[in-house]
Amino acid sequence: MNYLKNSLINTWDFLRSSDAYFRDVLLMHGALLFLVIPILSASTKFVLKRGGFPYLSFDNIGSIFTDHPMVLFSLTVILLLILVAVFFEFTFLLLSVYFIKKQQPISLKQLLRMTLLQIKKLRPMTFLFFLFYFLLVLPIGGLSFNSDLLAKIKIPAFIMDFIFANRVVIIGAVLLVYVLLIYLGIRVIFALPEMILRDLPFRQAIRESLQVTKRRFFAIVGQFVFIGGSILLLSSIGFTLLISLQALIERFFQSASLYSAVFIMTFLQFILLLNIILSTVAIFYIIVDFMDDEGFLPAIPASFRQESIASKKFLGFEGFLFTFITVLFGVGVSLYNMNYLTSAVRAQPLTISHRGVSNGKGVQNSLEALRLTSETYHPDYVEMDVQQTSDGAFIVYHDFTFPPLTGAKGKPEQSTLAYAQSLTVSENGETAEIPTFDAYLDLANQLDQKLLVEIKTQKKGVDTLVQNFLNQYQEDLIANGHIMQSLTYNVVEELKTQAPTLVTGYIMPFNIIGPPITSADFLTMEFSTINRNFIASAKADDKDVFVWTPNDADAISRMRFYGADGIITDQMEILNQEVNINIDEMTYSDKLLNFVIGVG
Repeated sequence: MNYLKNSLINTWDFLRSSDAYFRDVLLMHGALLFLVIPILSASTKFVLKRGGFPYLSFDNIGSIFTDHPMVLFSLTVILLLILVAVFFEFTFLLLSVYFIKKQQPISLKQLLRMTLLQIKKLRPMTFLFFLFYFLLVLPIGGLSFNSDLLAKIKIPAFIMDFIFANRVVIIGAVLLVYVLLIYLGIRVIFALPEMILRDLPFRQAIRESLQVTKRRFFAIVGQFVFIGGSILLLSSIGFTLLISLQALIERFFQSASLYSAVFIMTFLQFILLLNIILSTVAIFYIIVDFMDDEGFLPAIPASFRQESIASKKFLGFEGFLFTFITVLFGVGVSLYNMNYLTSAVRAQPLTISHRGVSNGKGVQNSLEALRLTSETYHPDYVEMDVQQTSDGAFIVYHDFTFPPLTGAKGKPEQSTLAYAQSLTVSENGETAEIPTFDAYLDLANQLDQKLLVEIKTQKKGVDTLVQNFLNQYQEDLIANGHIMQSLTYNVVEELKTQAPTLVTGYIMPFNIIGPPITSADFLTMEFSTINRNFIASAKADDKDVFVWTPNDADAISRMRFYGADGIITDQMEILNQEVNINIDEMTYSDKLLNFVIGVG
């Protein structure tokens, strides 16, 4: 209890005297967002373009490794620069907290100089351990050091659903690995700071970290839980109060609701920024505080020379410049907020049933599910999957192998049509045969049901595949308003080359460097990694955006507000209810909630 009390006192003393740390975090955050990330992103696009790759995707990575050594080398250099930048950010913030803990004022110039000095002293073993350390610390989640450089690296919802759906053993294994990573991450949590602050060799730093954390493991965990929980609680309270206040203003002072929403959105942005700062400081404070308590926080280096710190008073030109920048920033934020709250979006996105099944009623990609879904929910499109068999026929089947759904051996592309039709698909307590695309297309036309056809393939050469498919189905597809998509970039480009009038989309499971350069008519994006900025960028390129697969009312409402042109879902009943709600009926408080959930 005394330890917790002392931790609270130390935390309060730190925050009370850490205006310099707030400055450092904001500076680093701004430099990364507005300078480093745009340069690295532009460099990546330039390298890909010079190498003849319009976009980096899973189906061209192998070609880069085997056939384009200069592109591979250039991308590797960019990756190393990203990692060095992350190390620079880590070191910069660690040193900032160190000097605050030592109650030693330090100028920004000195802090940058000392950080660069550490980069110059960077040894290969230290850098390799940093990568290991960074991957171990990350599982602690919101209590860890999160870099803007790696902010887009996240596991999409569809992968998490695949891992955890009805797989008790896998869930247990994932949780066990997660706990082990957290344990190991805390046991070596002091090693990298000791290499940086004390210039210790790798082995000695690891040994000392293991010794210290063996005695204080639960105390460190308690610090993380307490500080992280407090930050989450305070942020949640702040968000709830502000959004509730906006809801009250909309009810009792409707004429002022837009202006209040603009101001409240600004406060929400401030809380989000404060949350970034406090979440970042948590890990550095805990590390430095424990090092100090255990007596191995080093003294300030003799090479450090105190420089005069600029006065906090802003006079003359500096005062005018600071005021001008503040006003300019405030006007920019207000205009952005006003546009966010009032911009028009597509009122009625296309409704699309994922694999032709809604609410688990039926077997995916089956004729029975197609009829039931079409006649019950009347979607604009039914999304389904087509693969070519070894004898040139096309079947409606999703997975690249038969075992998960049929229990039989083999792969669609390596099997004959007769073998595929001999199998039975089992799902949702029902069974169905694997249909041919001819049968599926005929039934869809009878039902007057449009299809979103996804061509799936693992082959590198796709010209013959696409030509064979178009020779059989192009006329029917265009005449009945069916549209195409594919996860394979070359299939999309080949479809648009051979059949330019056939509406075709490119599926993107990840959003790393923004919308690709493609002749596709639309992009299909995994919904958990999308935001309004991506959709706005795609619209600027004259591309529609479909999202897959939001399955609850809040997620669907958020996708509508972002401006999605089509929504692919497993819950057609919920989607139909949501799209029938007038988008103009969405209140400003709803939009603010969407902003907080999706961070714009």
